[in-house]
Amino acid sequence: MPVAYAQNLALQLLDTVPRTLASQIQAYDWQQANVVERGKDHVLVIAEGLAVARIPRRNDPELARKTRLLEELRLPWQVPTPLSSVDGGVLQAYIPGSAHPHHSGNATTLATVVQTLERYDTSGLSLGQPFAQRGRITDEMLVRLDSAVEHDMHRAIAEHIHAWTDEGVGAGLVHGDLAGHNMHWVDGELIGILDWDYAAVWDTALNATYLNLWHGVALEEFSAVPNRARVWSGALGLYSLADALSWDVSPGGWRRLNAKVQPRIQRAYQALQYAED
Repeated sequence: MPVAYAQNLALQLLDTVPRTLASQIQAYDWQQANVVERGKDHVLVIAEGLAVARIPRRNDPELARKTRLLEELRLPWQVPTPLSSVDGGVLQAYIPGSAHPHHSGNATTLATVVQTLERYDTSGLSLGQPFAQRGRITDEMLVRLDSAVEHDMHRAIAEHIHAWTDEGVGAGLVHGDLAGHNMHWVDGELIGILDWDYAAVWDTALNATYLNLWHGVALEEFSAVPNRARVWSGALGLYSLADALSWDVSPGGWRRLNAKVQPRIQRAYQALQYAED
């Protein structure tokens, strides 16, 4: 089915697509494309070097807005601009490269990314809303977390991130999932940033949070607000715990998750006293 969508989109190319590229896309045998299903929100059908068909797993009424945002962004790195009409999916520009190796990175490069997004003029951009991916931390989630997090740390963390969001603390361009396969690198150089589905005007400390979680570079080395970013890291850990508490997680899986997430929650709680300096 994704391949059929891709074939249909190849017939609906925009007038802005260069003629040579358009001819190559329309002549391409999409049965030979690489179908990637790792994303929870969409499937990718990749025609290597030519284009990528992005097919939502379920109806996405915001796909046109998200696609429009990609046309509006002007960054030092490539973004997957649309090549086709939006019709149950969209064909996007192919961006070379791959994810950066986990737990490594250059602090100067990461700082450039953080600062560029922090200073970006968001006026008129077709952005989404904060918390669009997972929603706010609800009272129901907090009650669920009472059994897993000590000393009401989860409640203090949730209170702060909600207040920062409502007050516009650090408001700027936030990607929403700035790490891993959403960043394409070639020979150590950042080439492009993909998947802007959850981009919003939000606390830009979040950009550093995601980069830290993937690259493992100390927040102090590339963020001007490391403590606030640390609090957001703990908040993301709370979501993971709350999700696991609602699933039938094995005892071993629960131990592994706790070993990974509880230290982040504790560091976040300790950082609260410095996060608003």
